[in-house]
Amino acid sequence: MKLKALSIALMSAFVVMVLIPLSATAESTKADRPNIIFVLCDDLGAGDIGVLWQNGREGKQTFSTPNLDQFTREGMILSRHYCPAPICASSRGSLLTGRHQGHCAVRNTQFDKELPNEYTLGSVLQKAGYATAAIGKWGLQGGPYKLSIPPVRGDRSPETEPSHPLLRGFDYFYGYSAHRDAHYHYPQVGNRPLYDGFVDVTDQLAKCYSTDLFTARTKKWIVDHHQANPQQPFFTYLCYTAPHAGLRIPTTSHLTDKGNYPEGGGLRGGVQWNEDTTHGQINTASGTIDRGMHPEVARAIGDDGQPWPDPARRHATMIRRIDDGIADLIQLLKDLEIDDDTLIVFTSDNGTLLASGLDDVGTFAADYLDTFGRYDGMKRDMWEGGLRMPTFVRWPSAIAAGSESDAASQFHDWMATFCDLAGISTPAVSDGVSIVPTLTGKGKQLRGVIYSEIKMGGATQNYMEFEASRRGRPHGQMQTILIGDYKGIRVNIKNHQSNFEVYQTLNDPKETTDLAGKQGVPTQQQFQAAVLRARRIDPSAKRPYDNALIPALTKRTTRPGLIRKEFSGNLDWVPQLDQRQPSYQNVVEGLNAISGAQQFVGYLRVQKSGVYHFALTTEGKAVVRLHDALLIDADSQYTAGTRALSGEIALEAGLHPIRINYLAATDVPVTPAMSLEWQVPGEKLKPIPTAQFCITEETLK
Repeated sequence: MKLKALSIALMSAFVVMVLIPLSATAESTKADRPNIIFVLCDDLGAGDIGVLWQNGREGKQTFSTPNLDQFTREGMILSRHYCPAPICASSRGSLLTGRHQGHCAVRNTQFDKELPNEYTLGSVLQKAGYATAAIGKWGLQGGPYKLSIPPVRGDRSPETEPSHPLLRGFDYFYGYSAHRDAHYHYPQVGNRPLYDGFVDVTDQLAKCYSTDLFTARTKKWIVDHHQANPQQPFFTYLCYTAPHAGLRIPTTSHLTDKGNYPEGGGLRGGVQWNEDTTHGQINTASGTIDRGMHPEVARAIGDDGQPWPDPARRHATMIRRIDDGIADLIQLLKDLEIDDDTLIVFTSDNGTLLASGLDDVGTFAADYLDTFGRYDGMKRDMWEGGLRMPTFVRWPSAIAAGSESDAASQFHDWMATFCDLAGISTPAVSDGVSIVPTLTGKGKQLRGVIYSEIKMGGATQNYMEFEASRRGRPHGQMQTILIGDYKGIRVNIKNHQSNFEVYQTLNDPKETTDLAGKQGVPTQQQFQAAVLRARRIDPSAKRPYDNALIPALTKRTTRPGLIRKEFSGNLDWVPQLDQRQPSYQNVVEGLNAISGAQQFVGYLRVQKSGVYHFALTTEGKAVVRLHDALLIDADSQYTAGTRALSGEIALEAGLHPIRINYLAATDVPVTPAMSLEWQVPGEKLKPIPTAQFCITEETLK
């Protein structure tokens, strides 16, 4: 079939398709777009939750989480939801930017690193018309941060922090900007600065326990917003600092034999914000600090007949305080009559922690309460206990009560999910897929990339509950990816040929049976190819497989050209387009750009193996991917007319699938244009010849 005839045939096949909106309209109502509260705990393990683990344990070393259990009865458990990495900074960076650890600018233990000026959960929802607030721990502020020991207030200024929350998409911020500050739980006792926007308000926070403080401030912000703008949806990113060490517990201000939380909840009960700080900034800022042990565990006796160790009692008390805070927030939503219109996500940044180093109360041994649950591993491990998060989602009007999903998902999926709910397109630089079909039971759920990598010191704990083969195993360079329901994992990696262990984590969550080499299981070559095709090199986080050649695809019959798909819609960024239905598509020679949004799909024929460099220039914006690897971002920080560079990428000779999402400029009177160049090994940078682009019959389907 000639190209012209093929173009006409494709037009008749696609022009009648129903278009999927690419952006929200100004007329979108609040009911169309739910309020969103994302609750992120710090070092909360799956075994910390009653319904996931504690309720079924035998013996006396258990504690309850009644309100979180009720949360799950009213919502959904995501039983295979993964954090991006088993450490704080990396997880938060991936969550906020929608990029997994193969693409995120924050990797390894890069605490307090600047979060680049990319799209964030806050900025995309701001663009969708949401009011946005970040409350609690941030830890990605950048700037001239220094940790004084002992700490000294005023050793830095938030105005010098280039990625302060107010500069990354949030209308309001209240909390700790630096990660280490959040470890102390009582700002004045730790002498750590806590900010309201750019203002240090620590002097007002005598006897304020951070969990209560952040619950009360969140309630206050929601009430104020609802009163001022009841029709505007909101997004609240609430980051509790518990149960991370230090092992500090609440005050004794409301301690009784029945509990240690102010009665009631919501508008008039629970923790409350005081505008008049002469009575304390919050209503629990009285009594004795760090002595409000929860009655459930205050006098608990262990299986050995001895009282619980103090660190274990403190850990359980910190969890119970979060548990009470969540119930308090939900009651507020009911009091404001917005409960049905609000989606709450509750999860943790990484697995449970062996806590030490910041307190004089001793070390919490996670195996005393088995806070890693049914999994092996904890914080800093790539085993399920380090990555598989306790994750609950509640939205009374849309999510079936008491439901559960074992579909695999990861933190970077939340950007696509929230964009979907807000009625806007997902930025093409995001790695995630929307999990709205999973949450609502409507539509087909797509499978996204589940990928993690990190370099860590230390080793897996020598707990008798863990598999003997992994006790004490060094961490080093670690990497994991899912192919179907098979998890490939390798630790202490020496080179790209290091083998993966393979576990079917859907039915073997404890990773007891290594299936590597078994019939019907993905091979070593498949796992090794999958990780290379999903990630890019970061010079600040070097890996032993960085320079391995990305394998080409084989056994493809090709013909010249690329498929150009055209899309309608008002767009603020280059959108994900893979699952959108185009208004029209045809086969073109090379990067023949037109006005509007479009996607070029096909293959790049690489004739020589080696290290390549690419560059893209356009008057508009574009995002380029080879396989699933993000090759070029000429969108989030791109200046029109300049070269956006790829950096090094090692390619095997052969065919590599390429996707280019392009958004032509609308504010300048120029002809849409885009140029993609490459530097072949041993040659200079030059335009990629049109003959190097090709398609297959499979591409046309």
